Amino acid sequence: MARLAMPASDTTILRHLKCQAAARRAPAPVRVAGIDDWSWRKGWTYGTIIVDLEQRQIVDLLADRSADATARWFEQHREVEVICRDRCGLYSQGAREGAPQARQVADRFHLLENLRDAVEAQMTSVSRFAGRSRVPVSQDRKTSGSVDQPRLGQPSHRSARQAMFDRVRQLRAAGKTMRAIAEETGVGWRTVTKWVRSGCLPDRTPMTPRPSSPGYFKNYLSQRWAAGCTHGRYLFWDIRNQGYTGSYSHLQKFLATWRLTSSETLAASQPSEPENPALDPTTGWQISPIDAAWLCLKPRGQLTPSQAVKIDALKQASPSFVIMRQLAMWFRGTLRSHDATKLNSWLDAADRSGLGPMQRFARMLRRDLEAVRNAVTECWSNGQVEGQINRLKTIKRAMYGRAGIELLRARMLPLQTSNEHAL
Repeated sequence: MARLAMPASDTTILRHLKCQAAARRAPAPVRVAGIDDWSWRKGWTYGTIIVDLEQRQIVDLLADRSADATARWFEQHREVEVICRDRCGLYSQGAREGAPQARQVADRFHLLENLRDAVEAQMTSVSRFAGRSRVPVSQDRKTSGSVDQPRLGQPSHRSARQAMFDRVRQLRAAGKTMRAIAEETGVGWRTVTKWVRSGCLPDRTPMTPRPSSPGYFKNYLSQRWAAGCTHGRYLFWDIRNQGYTGSYSHLQKFLATWRLTSSETLAASQPSEPENPALDPTTGWQISPIDAAWLCLKPRGQLTPSQAVKIDALKQASPSFVIMRQLAMWFRGTLRSHDATKLNSWLDAADRSGLGPMQRFARMLRRDLEAVRNAVTECWSNGQVEGQINRLKTIKRAMYGRAGIELLRARMLPLQTSNEHAL
């Protein structure tokens, strides 16, 4: 402000901006509204953005993401006729309560993203490595019957300890002292003494679980798992209320072994046509479930030659991929057909596919069937909302901690021209 010769502080300027934003909180009537969430802190707290899709302008920013706040906003804007949203159940509930007269439209991009997630889940269950790309085993190693060794840079902890143990025994047999062995190998002399006296590599004693570890709540988690609650987010908040201080990803790693055991038991009880992880013919690497998922949704005319080769390899290795690609192309065509009657046929085909992730995706669509049908027939989408969210992220990150809701409104809401200085 000093460079502009303005005798006002930064805080005063920001206060005036907030006051002006609050004074122009009476926007024009909104007929088509797009609604989505944005993160204050990703994974923890979220706000809500509402955009006028006809005028391509932000209407309002809400400080939280809840059905009650959404319903209150729509109760104050009874003129809304169309609400375009993603698959968030909170916005669906809030729109039903606050604007029962409005038609809800599910965003087509998010529908395809949900379908991609279903394909990825199916391909992950097929892959033995749960999504990791890996070089195939050579033919001579297959015939020798040797166990696959980990790749360079990813040694097994047990193998590394065994190699160090053998090194310590060799140095001891050469007549070196415990101190000399410890200095040469970098292992503590107490550990060296224990290894030499034991004669075999002892197993590591597991640490006592702490509240920051999911193992501390193993008994409770096993009870909830046996009762049928296998959703990681629900289990996370359950043990969080009981004192868990660890992260959500730590819990997911803990539950991964239980999920693998459950999937193997289910696969053994339901024998089907065998499937193998597909290998890329050009590189010899395994095609990961993530690559398989986005390739499954890409039409043949948009594939590059290398991608077409991967598609053919996936079809040959996985019969379920053939079914999912047929359903994916059918679903894309349904969204572009503007004919909602085709949706019922697709849902029935997904139910008959026998693939768990596709059947769950179909059930999810049936719960929100009216909004999905409107997505087929209506022209509206949340593309403008996503663009405004990107703009909001840029502004929020450039404000260095001052990104309160009032200041965000002041910077995000469109300026209204004033005629005070007009000639």
